[in-house]
Amino acid sequence: MRKVLQGAIILVFLLGVAGLGWAQPATPKDKIPADIPGEVKELVIGLYAENPAQRAEAAMSLGDLGEKAKAAMPFLVEMLGDDKAAEMKIPGADITNNTSPAIEAAVALGRMGPVALEVLLTALKDKNDKVRLLAAAALEEMANPQAVDALIAALKDPNQDVQATAARALGEINEVKAVAPLMALLKDKQAAVRASAILALTEMKDIKASPGLMEAMKDQDPKVRRLAALSLGEIKDIKAVPVLTAALKDKDASVGAAAALALGELGDPKVLPQLLAAMKSDSPDVRAQAALALGKLKNPKAEAALLEALKDKDQNVKLRAIQALGDLGSPQAVKPLMEAAKDNNSSIKSASAYALGRIGDPQGGIVLVELLKDDNPYVRGIAALSLGRLRLFRTIRPLAGSLRDKDPFVRYNAAVALGEIGYPQAVRPLLLTLKDENSCIQEAAAQALEKITAKNFGLDQVAWNKFWEDNKETFLSSCAKGLCKH
Repeated sequence: MRKVLQGAIILVFLLGVAGLGWAQPATPKDKIPADIPGEVKELVIGLYAENPAQRAEAAMSLGDLGEKAKAAMPFLVEMLGDDKAAEMKIPGADITNNTSPAIEAAVALGRMGPVALEVLLTALKDKNDKVRLLAAAALEEMANPQAVDALIAALKDPNQDVQATAARALGEINEVKAVAPLMALLKDKQAAVRASAILALTEMKDIKASPGLMEAMKDQDPKVRRLAALSLGEIKDIKAVPVLTAALKDKDASVGAAAALALGELGDPKVLPQLLAAMKSDSPDVRAQAALALGKLKNPKAEAALLEALKDKDQNVKLRAIQALGDLGSPQAVKPLMEAAKDNNSSIKSASAYALGRIGDPQGGIVLVELLKDDNPYVRGIAALSLGRLRLFRTIRPLAGSLRDKDPFVRYNAAVALGEIGYPQAVRPLLLTLKDENSCIQEAAAQALEKITAKNFGLDQVAWNKFWEDNKETFLSSCAKGLCKH
């Protein structure tokens, strides 16, 4: 993943890159060393192109070469100030990426690995804010522990964007010595810096950060409070429960929702009353996250509130309640979930189908078979997957029909499901599925056949067919006597 680009698009606008000027490396073009390898030299020349998109593409291509392009490092460093807007087509996709030569140069340097470390550490001290910013972003991409000290120093940079990027880089590197300096940033004057420090501490998941994060729950900025709540959930410090339960009533609904989510991650059974109360919140976001948290607690006492939430006017609350009922696995939820599976909303239908599969009650098979005919392929696929969990003989025929579905997601899950059910009556349609145009579906069919027969002929259709013709009577007669696997 090109980590530096996670925030780089925002940086494009922060740096004001809409200008149309022509930038290029400071080193004159005729000073490019003659001994640079041919492919690298050609791309370095591309850094001097008049079109910013061409310069960005040349930088990206140098990054693709990795360490082999180390001779281009000085030129790429000089490109870190080239913030002209550029649009680049994503290879293999009909979409464009908003970027700049500077961003692509930073990505390229980060991808070169340790050989680029020293030049980036030097760039981190550059007079130009933009250069320091992208140097920090490149170090985030590189995630080299040897950059920790320099990045800690950069936490005191006069530019808040440099501070924030250095904080994210430290979170990516995840060295314990960075915890204390990052906690100090929780008192920074700029909310964006405080937020970046929390994101970094979240990546590190060090419990020593918990006291500072609990204090951040009092921050004036709701985004900071929200991120602090989520971070406490990730760190899983049970001591944060009182702070998080209080935050369920935060004046900002996004904070209350984050607190509910965090409490679910902590899994403390003592918070059940507070989460049940949150299910009556005026905010649908809080109700939705409280429902999810109740599912994670797996306490049967939450069932009534979750069943009631199936009537909620907000679709997201209903969706989360369905997921939570699946987590609880209570048979009492089967009929309400079967009814919910008839909803017009595809997300509600697929979530209901998945929950019915998790609960495993045979009654759910009736509606799941119906969902195999749904207009939405995702709903059909999840229904097939859940039928596999129910392992009902009567569902073999409709699942065999789904092996011919036009959507590969449905065909794949139908093959997997037939393997889970394990009856030999599924062998013949699975043998035909070995010819599917999709290799993943072929593999799923082969694995299903192996589960049913305890034989492994891979994707060899001839071997499978011969084995089945020689042995099918034995399998089918054993099944007739009640000796099937399931």
